[in-house]
Amino acid sequence: MNFGRMDLADCATPEALLTEINKLQGGAFPIAVPIEDWAAALDIVAIETLEADGFEGGLMMFADRSSGTILVNKGASWRRRRFTVAHELGHFLLPWHTPRDGQTFRCSKKDMAVFRTQPGGDRYVEMEAQANRFAAGILMPAVPFRADLRARRHFEVSHIVELADRYDVSKEACARRCAELHDDAIAVVVSKDGVFQRAYRGADFPRLAVSSGD
Repeated sequence: MNFGRMDLADCATPEALLTEINKLQGGAFPIAVPIEDWAAALDIVAIETLEADGFEGGLMMFADRSSGTILVNKGASWRRRRFTVAHELGHFLLPWHTPRDGQTFRCSKKDMAVFRTQPGGDRYVEMEAQANRFAAGILMPAVPFRADLRARRHFEVSHIVELADRYDVSKEACARRCAELHDDAIAVVVSKDGVFQRAYRGADFPRLAVSSGD
């Protein structure tokens, strides 16, 4: 790890954070990224589990943001916990992220699913979207992830499984990142029993004319 909090102090968006981290790392990352070790090096003093209805993750910190404690859902899988730790670390590193009560973020499963918002929308929802984008970017860094995609020609679903194992992330998170970073315009569709659930598509892929439940 070739950076510290002082190196990231002027970064106000997840994209700026990730760009600076990539620059300081010279594009070289340990795979899978040891997110808990990195969080500790960035002044997260503890990562603790908590069992509560609707709870996925949380962050407690001092008003001066000198240090923080990350909370994760006790019942979540290991890979889900890794994403939650990265999400809460994003809240901690982004200076304008402030929880509703002033000290503690409490993030639900719904919060962990939002990645894009409309300009002028709820600032707290935008914080959750930014934390999610940071989590995806830090766990699946763009430079090595794109290289891994390019090494796998004729993209297939099996590649999502391979890369999810390689980066120690969920298949769903990996599918979203594949759609985002693939050189080709692709979409990954999630369905069950022939019924459309959701889709992840690249910026150049046309909008799908189907809705959840079709």
